[in-house]
Amino acid sequence: MLEEKLKTIVNAMGAIACVFFVVVVVMIAFEVIARYVFDAPTIWSHELSVLLCATAFLLGGPYVHQHRSHIVISVASDHFSPRWKRRVQVLLSLLALIFFLLLSIATFWQARDAITFMETSGTALNWPIPVILKSTFAFVAAFLALQSLLQLVGDFRSLKQ
Repeated sequence: MLEEKLKTIVNAMGAIACVFFVVVVVMIAFEVIARYVFDAPTIWSHELSVLLCATAFLLGGPYVHQHRSHIVISVASDHFSPRWKRRVQVLLSLLALIFFLLLSIATFWQARDAITFMETSGTALNWPIPVILKSTFAFVAAFLALQSLLQLVGDFRSLKQ
């Protein structure tokens, strides 16, 4: 039940990331036309495109993790038996869980500080981009830790086969 809900959420996060990238392409096209055709550049397009792209990359992480589509160098693992591949997968899932738990803690403190001091970009617009990105990063890191825990449980179950 929980795994199905997480899959639904992760798929929605992936879809949002895709939309953000499309929006950035349209924004950049608009900026180029405004700047070079009408000699009227915008002051907001760069900051907003950085915010949307960074958010899209963060939201894409759980999607890649769910589908286990990370870049993998399989030179060694191709020579393992199916049983050893499952054992190695348990180890990798455990390492991922530890990493994402530590990352969750670190990003939580970063987000808390950014929110406490209402950190801004320091540019002409001075948007609270650090608050948004650091908070999103903390949320995604915690989400990845939960995903890793569920994958670890599934990997342990696969060892019994």
